[in-house]
Amino acid sequence: MTTQTLKLNQIKTSKDNPRKDFDEQSIEGLAQSILTDGLLQNLIVQAPKTKRAKHSIICGERRFRALNLLLERGDIDANFPVKVEIKDDLTEEEILRMATVENVQRENLSPLEEANAIASLIKDGETLDNITSQTGLAVSTIRRRLMLLELSIEVTQAFTTGELTLAQAESFALGSHEEQTRVLKQTLNGWCDSVEDIKDALIDEKPNVALALFDTALYEGDYTSDLLAEDKTTYFNDREQFDELQKQAAEKLVDEFSQSHDWAELEEGYFSSWQYEKADDEGAGGVIVNLRPNGEVEIHKGLIKPEIDESNVVALKPKPKATYGKPLVRYMNMHKCVAVQNAIISNPRKAKEILVAKKLATFQDHPCLRYFDDGATHSPALDAINAKARVLLGYFGKEDEDATWSDLKYLFQYDVKCAYYAVQSLSDEQLEDIALTLESLEFGVSYLDTLDTYEDSITNHVATALKVDMRGAWRPDEAFLKRRNKEQLQGIIQDAGCSLKFGNGQGYKKGELVDSMAKHFTHVLTLESPSADELKAQFWIPEAMQFPAIDPDTPSQVADEPQEDDEQDEPLAA
Repeated sequence: MTTQTLKLNQIKTSKDNPRKDFDEQSIEGLAQSILTDGLLQNLIVQAPKTKRAKHSIICGERRFRALNLLLERGDIDANFPVKVEIKDDLTEEEILRMATVENVQRENLSPLEEANAIASLIKDGETLDNITSQTGLAVSTIRRRLMLLELSIEVTQAFTTGELTLAQAESFALGSHEEQTRVLKQTLNGWCDSVEDIKDALIDEKPNVALALFDTALYEGDYTSDLLAEDKTTYFNDREQFDELQKQAAEKLVDEFSQSHDWAELEEGYFSSWQYEKADDEGAGGVIVNLRPNGEVEIHKGLIKPEIDESNVVALKPKPKATYGKPLVRYMNMHKCVAVQNAIISNPRKAKEILVAKKLATFQDHPCLRYFDDGATHSPALDAINAKARVLLGYFGKEDEDATWSDLKYLFQYDVKCAYYAVQSLSDEQLEDIALTLESLEFGVSYLDTLDTYEDSITNHVATALKVDMRGAWRPDEAFLKRRNKEQLQGIIQDAGCSLKFGNGQGYKKGELVDSMAKHFTHVLTLESPSADELKAQFWIPEAMQFPAIDPDTPSQVADEPQEDDEQDEPLAA
C-alpha cells in the first residue's frame, strides 16, 4: 500500500460499491465540511491496470461525491489534489470485502444494502466471527438482515418507500412470495399491520388442497371446504398427515432432480438465497426442493454452492416452525390455566402458599419505609415494624437482631419458585402472618408530596377505623421544626403551650431554638405530673398530621414554601 496525491479527475467510482443510494443532504453537509476544513481522511483506491486508466474507489465514495459537488459549483477545479491510499494487487473479492466493511462500519447502508453486503461477505468465505468483529453487528442483527433478501418484489418496494417498517418487513420474510403479496394487501389496508398479525397470517393457516404434491386419495383425514369445494378454499384438517405426505412427495422430487442436475437437496423451513449463487448457464447447477413451514413446496434451480463457512449456515439458519403454532399454544395454555385455578380453589392451603410466595418475591414496599434510611428523623412505628420483620425472618431460620424490613424484602426477591418451596413447611398461622404484614407494608398515601385532605380516601377511612392517633407515633422533632420559618415556629410555641419556656423566640438563633424545642417535646413525655402547659405540649400535633389532613392554606392565600434554612445563624426578631 502506498500513499500519494492524485488529481480529482484521476479517480472514479466503482460499480462494486455495496452502497447504491446516497443521501443528497448528507453529501451537501460533507461538501461544506471539506470546503471549510479540508479532506480529513484519505480515500482508498485500487491501482489501475493501465497508465491512462483511472483509480477506482474502494472506500470513500461519499467524500468523492462531495468533492464532485464542489467541482460542479466551481469551488474547486478538476486538478484538485486528493490524498489517497493506493492498494495494489487486490482481488475483486478483497475489494468488495473492504468496501462492504467500510460502509457497514460507518452505518451508511440501508438495511437492504446491509443484507446484500453481508451476503457477499459470507459467499466470499468470511467467517461469522470476522463479520461481527469487523462490522460491529450482532449475530441476531445479521440474521434479521439476511431475512430481507427473501422478500418479494412488492414487499421490498413497500419497505423501500417507507410503507412498511423494518420489523414488518422482517416478518414478511417468513412467507413465500405469493403469500407475501397476499398479506401485503391486508397490511397496507390496515387489516393486518402488527408484526404478530403478519406472522400469523403467513404461517398459521391450514394447508389448502392446491399445495398438495401428493395424490389426495392418499389422505385419509377430513377437510374444511366452502360450498363450491374449490381447491384454494378447501383445506386439510389433519395437518400432521398432510405434512408427512407432502414431505414424502418432496423427497421423491429430490430423487428425480438428482438424475437430471448436478445435485439436488431437500431443504425444510425457509430457503436462504444468501447461501447460493446463480449458475451462468441455464440448466447447469443444482436444485433445492424447499418444503416451507406452511406446506408449500418451492423449486430453486441453477444453484451453485460457494465456499461458505459451515458454522455460518448453522448460526444464521432461520429457526424451523414450532410444532405448535401460537394460536394452538394459546388455546392449550388457557385450558391448562383454568384447570389449575379450579384445583387451587379446592385447596385453600395451596392458595395461601401461592399468595405468600408471590408476596415475598414481588413485595412492593411503600416509599415511607425508605424515607427513614438516612437517619435524619425517627419513627417509633418503624421500630415496631422492624421488630415484626425479625419475627417473620425467624420463620425461615434467619436470626439477626439488627435485621429490618428490607431484609425481608430481599429474602426471595423476584424468585417466586424459591419462595414457594420455602413456605411449604410453615403453618397456616405463619402464612397468614406473613401475608397480612406484607400487605400492610405496601399500604399508604399514594401522592406523598400532597396533603391527603380528602376525607373519602381509603387511607383516611382505614386510619379512622383503626383510631390512629399520630400523637402516639410522632413527636415534633428537629427534622420537622427546622423546616418551619420564624412565624411558624412562633405559632407552634404559642399553640403547644411553650410560651413560658421560650417566650416568642426572641434572642434565639434558629438552630438553638429548634434544638431546644425538639428536646422539650421529648422531655414532656417523661413527666409524671405535667403542668397544664406541659400537658398541652404532650398532645400538640400540627393539623396536617390528622386524618384527614387539614391544609391551613386557602386557595387564595397560599404561602410560599419555607426554605430548609437550618443553617441560618441569625437571631429570630420579634
